[in-house]
Amino acid sequence: MGKNDNRELIRIAAEVGAKAAMDRLDRERAKAREEKADRRLHNTRLLLKNYRLFKKHTENAVYEAEQMDESVYDILDLMERNAGNVFVDSIKISVARTAMLVQHIDAMLGIYETYCTSSRKPEDARRWRVIQAKYMDECEKTNLDIADQEHVSERTIERDAAMAHDQLAALFFGIDGVSKQ
Repeated sequence: MGKNDNRELIRIAAEVGAKAAMDRLDRERAKAREEKADRRLHNTRLLLKNYRLFKKHTENAVYEAEQMDESVYDILDLMERNAGNVFVDSIKISVARTAMLVQHIDAMLGIYETYCTSSRKPEDARRWRVIQAKYMDECEKTNLDIADQEHVSERTIERDAAMAHDQLAALFFGIDGVSKQ
């Protein structure tokens, strides 16, 4: 085997190794995109599942000065002196973040409602009613309750909810919420 044969062998090995590395990198990137989309969809479901609690939290939390009376200020002041600012600040930050999140969800749900109710497809309007019944109405309904109300199968309600979750993920998270499909 000559010097040129060794160089050719090294060149071919380098090309094969580089291609294998690029293929693996592409697979890892695709997997990371899928995992990110899965997380966004999971987060959408969590946001919807906890929507009622978030609304109650922001409606009942005391976080603006005009909402507090002097005795609350005194309590907060005492807490700040005894425990430092960490606890009180974390409550204020939590309420503010939750309020901002609820405002965003409300806005996106409003867009979704308009999209669904103005559609000519009856399944779009039903998807809105499913989301409303599952997550927004005062009294949460089960898939079976909704199926009875809509005169469809429970599986149809599950499919409607899954489709709505995908669409809402896109609204909640923008391009990052678009499913991997």
